[in-house]
Amino acid sequence: MNRFYKDYQIEYDDCGENGLLRLPNLIDLFMETSEGQLTNGPASSQGMQEKGLGWVVTQYEFSFSRLPQAKEKVRLWTEASGYNRFLCYRNFGLEDEAGNEMITVRSQWIVLDLEKRKLLPVNEKLVADLKAPKLTKLPRFQKLRPLDQYDHEQNYRIRYYDIDLNHHVHNSRYLDWIMDSLPRDFLNRHVPASLVIKFDKEIQYGEEVTCQATYAPEELTSSHVLTHHGDVMALCEVKWREM
Repeated sequence: MNRFYKDYQIEYDDCGENGLLRLPNLIDLFMETSEGQLTNGPASSQGMQEKGLGWVVTQYEFSFSRLPQAKEKVRLWTEASGYNRFLCYRNFGLEDEAGNEMITVRSQWIVLDLEKRKLLPVNEKLVADLKAPKLTKLPRFQKLRPLDQYDHEQNYRIRYYDIDLNHHVHNSRYLDWIMDSLPRDFLNRHVPASLVIKFDKEIQYGEEVTCQATYAPEELTSSHVLTHHGDVMALCEVKWREM
């Protein structure tokens, strides 16, 4: 596998009230890192757009040792870890200056026809430069299912700047809504230990989504669902620890 690195200094604008890197900003940094690996190639955002295609993530699995703070220098990395007929897999990581792993991520992607909004088979020419192996066995990702009921809900209308080049909501916005569904004092006293999010359906401009959440204090776990007219659009589970 061909691993790509990007050095970065965490800025105050990247951080929340607790002084730590915001999860939506973390997603953005990882996307910039992967784009750095793909630049000028057929699998880059520009190369895909020219063919009327887009990369769409279907699931992330995060593991956190700790979150970086403002002015901390870090190194981000990414690698294409494999593909099969319809799915591509990419890993991400974030290290401190000493090379200690702070965050690791596994992710699963599809190729989308942007006009027809249809899943397409993976073209092997897209992944040839990344030295990713063709997989005969699918990696296992955690299965998420909606709960029978949730304790809290909040509605959000999709605005212009929520939309990305694929003409649907950028995946970092989901984490913004998910964090917003939890109490402020809880977020200032806890950090994620792990997070799994699965994207089931596209959310598009002008739509309204409902983010529901529930928290199990004895397990330090929160569960979240985003729905549109009753349809499940995304599911998320976060395991927390006290700061």
